[in-house]
Amino acid sequence: MTETPAWRWLRRLPGSLPPRAGEDFREQLIAVTAMVGVPISWASALINVVLGSPVWTVLLNFFAGLAILGLVWFGRVSGRYRLTYAIAVGALFVVLFPGLFFAGGGWEGGMPIWFAFALAFSAIILEGPALLVMVPLEAVVFATSLVLAFSYPQLVVPLPSAFAKFVDIIYSMLATGLALAIALRLLIRLYQRNKDQLTARNAELARLDATRAEFLAMVAHELNTPLAVIRTHTDEAGLALATTDANARADAGTSRVVADLGVIGSETDRLAHLVTQLLDLGRISERRLDVDLRPLALDALVQQTLQAYRPIFAQHGNTLVVPPGGATPTVLADRDRVIQVLVNLLSNASRHTHNGTISVRVGEAAGFAELIVADSGEGIAPDILDQLGRQPVRTHQSGVRSARDTGLGVGLLICREIAVAHGGDLHVASTPGHGTTVRLTLPLT
Repeated sequence: MTETPAWRWLRRLPGSLPPRAGEDFREQLIAVTAMVGVPISWASALINVVLGSPVWTVLLNFFAGLAILGLVWFGRVSGRYRLTYAIAVGALFVVLFPGLFFAGGGWEGGMPIWFAFALAFSAIILEGPALLVMVPLEAVVFATSLVLAFSYPQLVVPLPSAFAKFVDIIYSMLATGLALAIALRLLIRLYQRNKDQLTARNAELARLDATRAEFLAMVAHELNTPLAVIRTHTDEAGLALATTDANARADAGTSRVVADLGVIGSETDRLAHLVTQLLDLGRISERRLDVDLRPLALDALVQQTLQAYRPIFAQHGNTLVVPPGGATPTVLADRDRVIQVLVNLLSNASRHTHNGTISVRVGEAAGFAELIVADSGEGIAPDILDQLGRQPVRTHQSGVRSARDTGLGVGLLICREIAVAHGGDLHVASTPGHGTTVRLTLPLT
């Protein structure tokens, strides 16, 4: 925090301490109170001497300045600023100000102006229960003092002359105005500083976000290039082996090559899928996940996708079930994006289901087409279920242990964003040990 003139002044006081870390507006305001309030109190004492006021009123103003210094010192040493504020309001405003009011001419002097200052200053420095209690208490005490002074004039020590009244009112008006002006300027400066810091921070975050998106796009592009080369050579090698004489293929070494090519092909597909997810995450973060909306027969699209990807979904001994007699809705959707969502949902179901069933059903409800993928697999824990589709999920509390962990929940996050981009949504329901059901909704044409 930038050191204010008030703090520099306080540091020169005997016994004062250097500013603590984290001191905010209220702590600085206490310093302003010391810088302005102490001279004002002692100047009031001097003016009372000049005007011929009683000695005890002079001493009252003098000791008020000492009390302010004592409160500032107590707050700096103890760090209990909230208690300091409460004591300041209770001792100075609720007790001392009414005393000065009756000793300084009552409502015919300048103290009513100090009553208004006390209410405004208390509203600035107090907070929480102290604010709700002390400010109304001050208002009651000040109003009662004015009523008593008006009803029982004998309770008031009058000022010695009309000139003394004039000086007291002028001085009170200038002193309270100066104190409030300093407090407000401090508040405005703090607000402007926080605003500037927030603007700079937002600009830095925007720059970092743009850099991250650019990095994701660059990484995805760089990964795609070798993947395309690997896939091309894998396909060529597979084609060459397919046309080789059967006796040659029976060779043990050739069989190993075939197996290795199969692994290369599957891992290439998995890496390509990860690259696609990287690109989609980058588009989502930049709010530019575009969809090409065209009328599509959802049931026909699902059937075609299932035929093309059936070997993948039948892994782990699972049975793919498509109930007959489903609806045949026509939706306004992006064909490739809907296939992407369906493949992702079926892949998740296959990965978490063993020797079970995976069902796919198309229906209509509430003006939307529904694509429902359900499995009889292991299910999802409730704490993870709440996060799915909204943020990537980490199931290992110790961190990401493998590349596979980094994709947890990413696919569903992308699927949900695709659904929202279509004007639909993605809903996941699951019970641990009893399977998972994911419902994709898309608007009808």
